Amino acid sequence: MIKSISFDDFNGVRMKKINYRLDKTDKTPLYLQLYQQIRLAIHQQQLHFGDKLPSKRHLSEFLQISQNTVENAYEQLLAEGYINAKARSGFFVSFQAELDFPCDLPRQKQTAYFQSRKTYYDLNPNLIDSKNFPIRQWQKAGKQSLKFWQNEMIALGDKQGDRNLRNEIAHYLYASRGVNCEPEQIVIGTGLENCVLQLILLFNQISEKPIQYAMESYGYITIEKMLTAYGKKVLHLPLTTDGQLDLATLAESQIDVAYLTPSNLYPFSQVLSIGQRQQLLEWANQQPQRYIIEDDYDSEYRYKGKPIPALQSLDVNEKVIYLGSFSKLLMPSLRVGFMVLPKSLLSLYQEYCGFFNCGVSRFEQQRLATFIQQGEFEKHIQRMRKIYRKKMEMLCRLLQSHSDKIRYYGEHSGAYLLIELLKSPHTSTELVERCLQKNIKIYPLNYPNRQLFSIGFADIDEQEFNDVFEKLISILVLK
Repeated sequence: MIKSISFDDFNGVRMKKINYRLDKTDKTPLYLQLYQQIRLAIHQQQLHFGDKLPSKRHLSEFLQISQNTVENAYEQLLAEGYINAKARSGFFVSFQAELDFPCDLPRQKQTAYFQSRKTYYDLNPNLIDSKNFPIRQWQKAGKQSLKFWQNEMIALGDKQGDRNLRNEIAHYLYASRGVNCEPEQIVIGTGLENCVLQLILLFNQISEKPIQYAMESYGYITIEKMLTAYGKKVLHLPLTTDGQLDLATLAESQIDVAYLTPSNLYPFSQVLSIGQRQQLLEWANQQPQRYIIEDDYDSEYRYKGKPIPALQSLDVNEKVIYLGSFSKLLMPSLRVGFMVLPKSLLSLYQEYCGFFNCGVSRFEQQRLATFIQQGEFEKHIQRMRKIYRKKMEMLCRLLQSHSDKIRYYGEHSGAYLLIELLKSPHTSTELVERCLQKNIKIYPLNYPNRQLFSIGFADIDEQEFNDVFEKLISILVLK
């Protein structure tokens, strides 16, 4: 039933024309349909503040419904503040829709956010294997966290992160990376970026002069952008011909803070030698406010020998700030990173940055702590190390038969391989376009006088692995 009604002639008061659509076959009660349509007319500003509504009798006669139905609809509108009633005058709109965001307006049909099938094979070196995540164990840890922690999780937790998660991280770091720390030294943040942001603010407060930063030439670009956005100058530390860090540039500069990845120098995946590690620590000890920020990126996935201990494990003068993240170890969307502050910085951090609340959901903190405590995290790392090793070996075998045209680096760690094309007749841009035509996305590096590509393989299924990389190799070596 669709009826259009104009109330301009009711008692000489201006009333607008409204279309009512009441469906008596609908399971929704008529009073609720009427209430919803009047409310929608108010939100859409068909009815404005001060407009008069028809009387219950007039509206019931026009729509051929009972006065009780109209009365129930008006009472609901009154209760929610959309209209008010004036004695012997009637009902008037009392809601200013132009000052409010309409929450119940009709919505257009949205396109599905998730695609059922990837349109190309993304060889991004930062991706993880999305098919082998232990989802059932992760869900189980979540259920147990809700059962035992639901009352505590309602309130804000410790500003540095929940104590039990920091306990688990401290135990894990000591066992796997040799990091010596107490839970009090750990600060949990929403990813590495949040931790670095707090460090930038901390250094701004404790230093009387502008802080000078240094990074590897091919370091984490997001961190460099953050430093630049905060007006910080960043010195690029070049790599030597054998892939090691050129520390002479650092020694000759006036750098205060060096942001480095000693256990995995990008892009060649070189490990900083023990000699260079000692040089770094000696450099930091020369000035009271010099520090090294150690980003321990991808250090757990080594396929030859034991994992290299963290630089922090050698630090006896409290000059190393250790950064870690669960993005590559579990999932990027978890957004849990952490930093281990030297004890000498802890009181200063609490003084100048202690106002930060931990941005990670307490539920996710508790779930992660339970996941680690139950041994599931360690099992996952061991399993993924085997899977990534197998994929690395498969890729290296495919490349070995083209050793005259392709050289590769970093086969002993990580979930990506750096490849170098030898005397290719094509530019990197041309090769990227050719790969895209075959639904493969690759990532070139802007490296002087060398044609390098960082090839991630983590999220390529083993059943498709050979087909994808044989196709890639055929494009790269094609004349």
